[in-house]
Amino acid sequence: MKKFLLSVLSVLLILSFVSCGSDPENEGDDPVTPAVEEQYDNDSILDAIDEARDLAIEADAENLAPSTLEALDEKYDELYERAEAEENIVKEGKELADAYLALATYLQAVEAKELIEETEMQNVAADLYKQGCEALDELEEMYDDGNATSAQLLAKATTAKSCFDAVLNTIYKKLSTQARQTALEAKKDADSVKAGVAMKSEYNKAVETFKKGDAYYTRQQSYDAYKCYQNAADAFSDLYDEVSEKREAAERAIEEAKQKVRESSEFAEEADEQAPITEAMDGIEEEDAVLLEEEEYGDPEDAEADLPETVAEPGTVDIGDAK
Repeated sequence: MKKFLLSVLSVLLILSFVSCGSDPENEGDDPVTPAVEEQYDNDSILDAIDEARDLAIEADAENLAPSTLEALDEKYDELYERAEAEENIVKEGKELADAYLALATYLQAVEAKELIEETEMQNVAADLYKQGCEALDELEEMYDDGNATSAQLLAKATTAKSCFDAVLNTIYKKLSTQARQTALEAKKDADSVKAGVAMKSEYNKAVETFKKGDAYYTRQQSYDAYKCYQNAADAFSDLYDEVSEKREAAERAIEEAKQKVRESSEFAEEADEQAPITEAMDGIEEEDAVLLEEEEYGDPEDAEADLPETVAEPGTVDIGDAK
C-alpha cells in the first residue's frame, strides 16, 4: 500500500514542477507587451505519464479495465506524436497522467474492498467502510457519465482507496494480534521438543520471521505483520511435527536396541553357566572399565529464543528496540 502511495506522490511531484508557460509582465504604461517565449517541458510530462501508466498496469488495468486503458493509450499516442513535433502538450499531459493515476487508484480501491470482504470483518470500521463504498459508487458513476475531469476522478478514487486502506489496517491489526499469539503458542510447542537444538537453522529463521512481524506492527504495517506472524506460526508448527516424528522414531530404535541387548544378555548368561570364563582374555574389558571419556552437553534451554509476550503499540517504541 505504501509503495503504491509513494509512486503516486512521485508522479504528482513531477507534475507540480512542470511549467505551463509564463505570463508577460506589463511595465508601467507601456502599451507594447514584450514578447515572452513560451516555456514548457514535454520530456518531464511524458515521464510522468509513463510512470502513471505503469501504476495502472501494475494494478492489472489490462485485464480489469481494458477499454478504459485502451482509450487512455490512444490519447497517449496522440500526445507523443505532438511532443515529437515540438508542440506544447503539458496541459493535456497533466490531464492524461491524472487519468492514469485515477484508473490505478480506482483498481487499488476495488482490490482493497475485496480484501475487506474476504475477511468478513467490515464491522470493525463500519463508518469508514461505508464511506469508501459510497465514494467508489460515485466514482463508477463518474466513469459511466464521462463528464468528470481527470482531477475529479483522481480525487474521488483517492477518497475511496484511503477509506478502504484505513479499514484494512484496522482489520489486520486485530488479526495480527491474534496471529502473534498463535505463533507464540506454536513456539512453545517447538521449544518443548528442543527444536532449537534439533533444527537450529530452521528454528532461527522462524524466530526472525516473528521479530520481523513485530517490526512491521510498530510501523503500523498491520497486513505485513499479520503475514509474518502467520508464517512464523506455520514454521514453528512444522518444526514441532518434524522433531516429534524424529524423536518418536529414535525412541523406537532405542527400544529395539534395548530389546536386542536384553536378548544378548540372556544368551550370555546361559552360555556362562554352561562354559564360564575364568581367565582374562584379550579384547574383553573389565566390567568396571571406562571405555570413553564422559562428554558434557550444553543446556538445551539455552537454544530457546526469548520472545516478548506482547508487542509495543505503534509510536511507543523505536523499531531498533523491538525484539
